[in-house]
Amino acid sequence: MSRLFHKNIQALTKKNPTLAAKLFSLKGTKNFQVVQQGEDVINLNIIDKYKKFPIYKTQPLKEIEQKREVFKNKYSRYPVLFFYGIGNGIFTKLLFSNPSHKKVVVFEPNLELLYIALNIVDLSDEILQEKLILIPPEELTFAKAISIMSHKDIKLYAKTFELHIYSEYYERFFSESILQTNKMLLRAIKQSILNVGNDTIDTLIGIEHHINNLPLMLKSPHFSQLIKKKISDVAVIVSTGPSLAKQLPLLKKYQKYITIISVDASLPILAKHGIKPDFVTSLERVELTAKFFENTPKEFQKDIIMLHSSLQHEKVLKNSHGRKILPMRGFGYMKYFGMHKYGYLGIGMSAANMAYELSYILGYKKIILIGQDLAYSEDGTSHSEGHVLGKDEVKFKESDEYVTKYGGEGLIRTTQIWNSFRNAFERDIEYSKKENVLTINATEGGARIEGAEEMSFEEALKQHVDKIPKKKLKLRTLSENTINRLLLKAHKKIQRMIKYGQKVQNKIEKTFLKVAKECENLEKLKEKKKLEKINFEKLYKLSSEIDKIKDLLEDKTFATMYGETIQSYLVNKELDLAKIMVQPSNTEIEKKAKIIDWIMNHKEWLFMLAGSINAQIITVKRASKNLEKELQKRNLEFTPIQ
Repeated sequence: MSRLFHKNIQALTKKNPTLAAKLFSLKGTKNFQVVQQGEDVINLNIIDKYKKFPIYKTQPLKEIEQKREVFKNKYSRYPVLFFYGIGNGIFTKLLFSNPSHKKVVVFEPNLELLYIALNIVDLSDEILQEKLILIPPEELTFAKAISIMSHKDIKLYAKTFELHIYSEYYERFFSESILQTNKMLLRAIKQSILNVGNDTIDTLIGIEHHINNLPLMLKSPHFSQLIKKKISDVAVIVSTGPSLAKQLPLLKKYQKYITIISVDASLPILAKHGIKPDFVTSLERVELTAKFFENTPKEFQKDIIMLHSSLQHEKVLKNSHGRKILPMRGFGYMKYFGMHKYGYLGIGMSAANMAYELSYILGYKKIILIGQDLAYSEDGTSHSEGHVLGKDEVKFKESDEYVTKYGGEGLIRTTQIWNSFRNAFERDIEYSKKENVLTINATEGGARIEGAEEMSFEEALKQHVDKIPKKKLKLRTLSENTINRLLLKAHKKIQRMIKYGQKVQNKIEKTFLKVAKECENLEKLKEKKKLEKINFEKLYKLSSEIDKIKDLLEDKTFATMYGETIQSYLVNKELDLAKIMVQPSNTEIEKKAKIIDWIMNHKEWLFMLAGSINAQIITVKRASKNLEKELQKRNLEFTPIQ
């Protein structure tokens, strides 16, 4: 083992121990030969002995220099680069001489080639600083792809993504792997953008509902008492896909021995068939969700533990008659209140994703999914017989996609939103596997969920359910004194949020007025064809002022209080701004064109930023009235929010 390889492996062990162990176990290279071409000791080619094909077709150093020139001209401003193949590693090392390249992700399909590169080039610092990420493409799961594309240094450059193929060798012999890697990364980009959302109004509705629901949340049992409190050995998650109806007789037969976690939409269907769930999960902030509870008899709901996200509509909570718990979602503005005992649930995108998270938190090692079709049925229906909103509530759309069928043979039609639910399942299943959780998809229809074992519901119950009656779960609330203290704490937090937001908004508005004035001036000079009179020194100063606003947005306090509201708009806007950022600026003309473009595009950016903060302040003030009524009712002293 060379000293260089040892150094690289030590670094890799700290960042990717699995890959490091695989490389360390190699005793050399059987399939490749390293050849020095000419007198230069680093002019190293690598020959595939069995395919009889070189990594470099001519002189390695000459090809590397040519590639470097291409990237210097076209990609010099790109903070993130993706490559399929590492070659001899020299080009990868040279990339980091450009400080603009913050991250380089390399997918190397052959461990021997990676072994050779790590024997040739010292990449230890880049690996330790996480500037270089090395991944064998066969290990690129959806969860890993999402993790990469959601990274703070990568996600804003999603629209600049391009998978560069290192050389003809990789293109010729790994074309299928390249296509699959590219497809997985594109899927992850799409999901990471969907996770951010694109509607500030939805976020504001969630903030208003959360603050409005704080008194009920604090007076209800706290979510943290459910951790590791499973009441049987197997959890069955009941969703409302078209296939659900055929599973109901077996579900009813086994209901005494399994934990039934139902999504809200399945509750009325289960009630009609005399199947009482132990838990119900409900996530949506829209009023329409109340129909699922309105259409379920009050008496039937009694003793069911209802997990309602704290951002749900008040009408949903009013029509829910079980034992309510209001966990929060993992949003910054919810964490800001510091009510951590009341817990966080619902990082996924649906009530079914929420149910899966719940089963994991409760401590279940065996989780069975039924009715989780995530696709239209063969006859085009979207939901189960008996669904409150109708079994054909969702109609075919132009944007529909096709995914692998349950069972793995053929394709089936799905919607973009169902596909995002499937993505969340696949991510969560992969993580839960590390904790030895077995997930069985017993839907027997719909779309395949990768990572879940496919099995008939009957077989899953026979194999994994012991007919031992499930236990009862006791819930408790906090003391009245503690609730009073938390109510007052919440009120003070709201006051601080408003005051801080007003201060930031004022700074942004001042910068906006300067930028708007300069944009107006630029437009006039353009109309008069007097572009030579543009004051570029002033534009660069304005750019620095915009950078200070961006630094302010990175501040932890701001991100926690207002991050959710601004991100849905700003992330999508930033994705477009990133395309300007990576444009070449090698000549004076390019630099000037770029700064003009940059300033002009930030006029709307600043306007929307200030407007989003102001909208949240108005929303928070309005929502706080319910909390103040509760404080008055309890004769607690407070300063009203103006």
